Amino acid sequence: MKKMMLNVVCLMLMSTLAFAQTDERMERDIKVAEGVLSSLIKQQLEKDAWFPISVEGTYRSGYGITFSVPNFSNFPMNYMVTPRAPMAPRVHVQGGQGFGYTYSIETDEEGDVITEELRGKAVEEMEEAEEQMANAKQRMAEAEVAMRESEREMQRSLNGVTVVRSGAREKDKEELNKMLTEAAKTFLADYSSILSQLKPDERIIITNRATNEGGNRYWRFMGDEKRFFLSIEANGTDIKQYQTNKLTREQFVAKVKVVESEVLNERVQDLELLTTIIDRLYQPDLSKTFFTEQNTYYERLKDFGAIYHMQVFSSNQMERGYFTMPTQSAQKVTEEERNKKVKELYPTFEKELKENILEYGRTIKSLKPEESLVFNVRLTKCKECGIPSTIEITTKASVLSDYMSGKLDRNAALAKMEVKKGPNQ
Repeated sequence: MKKMMLNVVCLMLMSTLAFAQTDERMERDIKVAEGVLSSLIKQQLEKDAWFPISVEGTYRSGYGITFSVPNFSNFPMNYMVTPRAPMAPRVHVQGGQGFGYTYSIETDEEGDVITEELRGKAVEEMEEAEEQMANAKQRMAEAEVAMRESEREMQRSLNGVTVVRSGAREKDKEELNKMLTEAAKTFLADYSSILSQLKPDERIIITNRATNEGGNRYWRFMGDEKRFFLSIEANGTDIKQYQTNKLTREQFVAKVKVVESEVLNERVQDLELLTTIIDRLYQPDLSKTFFTEQNTYYERLKDFGAIYHMQVFSSNQMERGYFTMPTQSAQKVTEEERNKKVKELYPTFEKELKENILEYGRTIKSLKPEESLVFNVRLTKCKECGIPSTIEITTKASVLSDYMSGKLDRNAALAKMEVKKGPNQ
């Protein structure tokens, strides 16, 4: 009996170790794939790609791997940050009549001295000139550090959106998206084998739809420039068949699904109304789980549907490390107590959100049957709570209309909703 129990324990330990090794291998493979995809995009863009191409991959078990890449149409103005070499410091000192001289120094981009030159008769004043030159060089170095930090801060403020070359027109942006599509297809066909842990029922998606908090909200109000979102997807079965020569390259590429959607700027009455409803449902006086700060907004994507962006909170922080939890009428809660409650509330929040999307989303008439209603939710922060950082719930407009007309009952409609969870916090 003891031997059997020991064998069971050993099997459990081996299984746990195997899962850990698989996760580690997947994480490593994704990091390598990020670099490959970034390089392929840069090769497509050629001379326009002096800026870094940021690629971020995430894995969701049972769903697959999503690579987020730059959106070249998401920046509303023709703008480019041009790398500037530091100005070479020059010191000019004028002596008395007949004793003038000029001392100059030139530096390269790294600040190293290239040439030095001294002219004039008053060599005895050299030390004074050197001191002035040193001060100028110090000021230049300080200005250079400040400039680089300013540029880094600006890049951070762009929420991962890569900017295109100055003077780019609409057709240039469309061409950039075509280049991105070609790079993605090349990656899926020639380099997806790097992701050896991908399961046949999973997929690889390459998209330029930003997932950063608030990343798209800013551009919604930035005028009439066209913006496009791309999604290039290959499923694991097709990838395996191509890798085992059961599909030719042409057959595989033909199976790659490419969706390009234009973001429409006009406001839609029923979508606006749903925004109002959701924000009201998740105010602290009505919600029994998490709450919003009335920050929900949506984007209407042509031939795709509507994507709602929502952020929810569980508490407000007080002084001395205590919290209040408005939906629970809880005051002066410790972080440990708060985290425990957040873990308890999350399953209920997910369940009720799906139900609310179904009940109130069925009133939407502006979406075509094949289009989708998507809720992308950034969840309350709860370090090491084991809850997802984000959750995305998708349902077809046809499901909502079938539920509205009685063709689907409530449980059947809920079962047709697709739920994608981000990495755990």
